[in-house]
Formats: sequence, C-alpha cells, structure tokens
Amino acid sequence: MTSKSRISAMTVACMLSLAATTHAEPNRASFPNDFDKFVLYATYDRGSSREEAFALPETIELSKSGQPLPVGTRLVLGIWSNYKLTDYFVMEKGIDWGLEVAEEKRTGDWHFQQFDTAFQIRRTAIANRCESCHQGQASSDFMFTRDRMETYLP
Repeated sequence: MTSKSRISAMTVACMLSLAATTHAEPNRASFPNDFDKFVLYATYDRGSSREEAFALPETIELSKSGQPLPVGTRLVLGIWSNYKLTDYFVMEKGIDWGLEVAEEKRTGDWHFQQFDTAFQIRRTAIANRCESCHQGQASSDFMFTRDRMETYLP
C-alpha cells in the first residue's frame, strides 16, 4: 500500500469514526440569529439563581392554540448563577429529529444544546440530562414552560 493510499484509508476511517460518533449523540439545536426579537415570557427565581424563558412572539401566539409547536421552533432559557448570566440552553424542533435519538430518550423532535454568553456551544453540555427531564412532559409538547407561554400577555 502506498503512502498516499494509507493516508486516504486513515482519512476515511477517521471520517467514518466521526460520523458514527455524531450519529450516536445527535444534536442539531443552534442558537437563534434573531435572539434580539425573542421576548421574555417567564422567570423562575431560586435565590441567587434564576432562569429566564424566551421565545419569539409568534411562537407564544401559536402556543395558545394548544397544538404542538411547529418544526423550526426555538426556545431559549437563560441561566443565572450567583446573580450572573452564565449560560443559555436552546431547545429546537426539527423534522423527524426524534428519529435520530433512541426511542427511550426521545422528546418528540426536540434537540437541546448549551451555549455560553457569547452564544458559542459549550462542549461540556449534556443534552441527555435535558432529554431525561423533558421526557416526562409529553403532554405539553415536552416543554416545562408551556403553561407560562400560553398565559403570557405582552
């Protein structure tokens, strides 16, 4: 085998390995480019910690129909610790994204990702933790804040 063939074989092996890893832990959630248009619809204070829930006004209006939110929906949760904004979590719905996740871990077609305050992905994020909690919310389209969204008044 020539040197060039070995390099090609190693490149293919690495790409296949990366593809297998990516498939094992799929995550397509991305930070919304239009976050400046999102509105704060719920706040949860816990001493020096706080969570702030954000959505587009159109998403909030759609939620009032009682139907599941459509593909393309993004929800953002701002996380405060010791009175300082530390992270954002994004919950995003895609077409058949749930099929990429083992059935026992599915949360509809939602994926989750953690971002820092500069909107960069935090590699330490554990989407499995989000999935495991949100699984119990199937009746509310896998959302904890659906009720607050439906009663939100601008």
